[in-house]
Amino acid sequence: MTYTFRAGPDRTVQADLEQAVAQLLVQLFGEMIELLGPTESSAKPTTADPLAVELGLDDLGAEQPSVLPQDPALARLFPNAYPEDEQASAEFRRYTESDLRSGKRDRIRRALETLGTGQGGKFDMDEEQAQCWLGALNDLRLVLGARFGLSDDGQEPGGDLAPEDPMQVLVPAYYYLGYLQESLIEALPR
Repeated sequence: MTYTFRAGPDRTVQADLEQAVAQLLVQLFGEMIELLGPTESSAKPTTADPLAVELGLDDLGAEQPSVLPQDPALARLFPNAYPEDEQASAEFRRYTESDLRSGKRDRIRRALETLGTGQGGKFDMDEEQAQCWLGALNDLRLVLGARFGLSDDGQEPGGDLAPEDPMQVLVPAYYYLGYLQESLIEALPR
């Protein structure tokens, strides 16, 4: 019987992905790292926070974007914390987005490391690696969902695409990523 992820000994998770799936994930994870690259906005705060200046933290968050990313995929990954308050959202984003981006990149890199062990799609993961995989798969599905224009659970990915649209080839990948997530969740140590 084939599996994608299953519980292994000593609270590990065993992966058995077909080589083509492993190669697709390497490609998609690589594209995600590019997407998460340098911040999209170079907006800098125009006024320093007086408390931050007093505490010597006036440069904290100074290089961070303060507006919702224009790319819908990035906006899905980094939504406004306070949709009704643009200023509070900008302030929150200024102090958190860099760390959030870094965390997402790190999870994807950890997932890529397991794929690069020379075993193709067969490898074992400890709990921490499995959690990185789960986060990376989730972020990848969020990005694909944004690219498909999905805004609620009832929509079908690719439903609005023309048959010749190049995005059509990613519809099965979107569904398969959901299957991988479910398989991994079921395999996680309890």
